[in-house]
Amino acid sequence: MNIVRSHSHSRGFTVIESMIVVAIIAILAAFAAPAMNQLIRTQKVRSIAYDIFADLTYARSEAISRGHNVGIGSGSNNWIGGWQVRDLATGAMLRQTGAQATGVTFTADSGGIIFDRTGRNTTGNVSFSIAPTDAGAPDIQKRCIRLSPSGRPNSLVGPCP
Repeated sequence: MNIVRSHSHSRGFTVIESMIVVAIIAILAAFAAPAMNQLIRTQKVRSIAYDIFADLTYARSEAISRGHNVGIGSGSNNWIGGWQVRDLATGAMLRQTGAQATGVTFTADSGGIIFDRTGRNTTGNVSFSIAPTDAGAPDIQKRCIRLSPSGRPNSLVGPCP
């Protein structure tokens, strides 16, 4: 007597299994969303702080290498719209940075800075304050770039004192 057994193999997932997986992913995403928003805000501030720090260093080094004044400015104390680095002797634009990310405030004590041929900042002490527009943002999400008369920028975590 031969008994024939048929083996049926089911492949894939059932609708119930798929719905459970989607529900778990939705729950995890709901917990991750607030942390992701904070990460994005912090990264926007860091990016702007890096850009201005790099351009201040660049303007200073160009003033030293060219042997005459180089300026960096935005035209106003609100630097969020971008800034330019210019050779003040020739008027040539050396570098231009466009408008910065939305959701961030970016102000300075001055609309422009001049580095002399020795790399010193002839404008005096200048502080750049970079922070999320959210009033409740923690201090760790804020940055302060300070420029002393020596011309060397200094980056600090937190609001400008």
